[in-house]
Amino acid sequence: MWAPRYGSIVDRFRAWATEDTAVRAALIVGSQARTVEPADEWSDLDLVIFHLYPDQLLGATDWFGRFGPVVLSMIEPTAVGGGRERRVLYEGGRDVDFSVFPAFSIPFLADNAEGASVLRRGFEVLLDKDGQLARLPSLLSATPVPGSGGPSEEEFDASVADFWYHVLWTAKKLRRGEIWIAKMACDGYLKRLLGRMIEWHSMADPAAEVRHEGRFLDRWAPASVRARLPGTFARYDRNDIARALLETGGLFSELARATAGNRGWVYPAETESAVRALVVGTLGDVRRSDRPRRTAPAPDRPPRDRRAARGTQA
Repeated sequence: MWAPRYGSIVDRFRAWATEDTAVRAALIVGSQARTVEPADEWSDLDLVIFHLYPDQLLGATDWFGRFGPVVLSMIEPTAVGGGRERRVLYEGGRDVDFSVFPAFSIPFLADNAEGASVLRRGFEVLLDKDGQLARLPSLLSATPVPGSGGPSEEEFDASVADFWYHVLWTAKKLRRGEIWIAKMACDGYLKRLLGRMIEWHSMADPAAEVRHEGRFLDRWAPASVRARLPGTFARYDRNDIARALLETGGLFSELARATAGNRGWVYPAETESAVRALVVGTLGDVRRSDRPRRTAPAPDRPPRDRRAARGTQA
């Protein structure tokens, strides 16, 4: 059951959807429909609409204002399913995501591994004019549950190569003095690759409820990994970015080597060593370039011999 603060929005949405003949079905997914890890006061509301003209609905701006006073709205890709969604922020901080799919796509959404994963966590039917949503339980049971196998060997190798390539790329940006780019690479792109490796590494534990894109990572990632994460993030400072870059590489290396060992794969240790040597050399230049230049101190003047001075004057 959804949170009471969304009750008026849900009621108005259902009334509108019932009257609009182009809306064929609608349901709630996400935390507002889950019993495990249910919604809290910070959760948004995820509504899925199956529409005869999805692009037309997404492009229109005259329908979602019926459900409450709007602060802002925008269109984004959906997190799963390959669709698009209209994100609307209503007064009071109520955030609603309207994911819009073609009316005929219900079986395909259930057949998609990511979409099926979302639906298995819980959903609540709001509207089903054609009886399509009644088929969801049987469709989901026929969709294989993704195992905890994680990546293929090819995916793993590509991710490792991607990571080390961009570690050196980031170091070069630092050497050039592009601090903003280096910071975003270290704590943006490389952290996404690190997060993916944390997921793959954690899948070795059958009890870990691994979620995509770091969702609830602090609940399922090993404590030893979580303890090291703060050191992998940097301040907006050249030396601190260099430090965090090395910390990120060290943690990624340990997790990737363990993941490869668990799966019987060969980790590209020589490649890592070669890249590390280049990175260390590049970051050494960064550190030296940040140090203020020191000038040699002027030698202290020896104390004057007053008697000699007097003799000279005489």
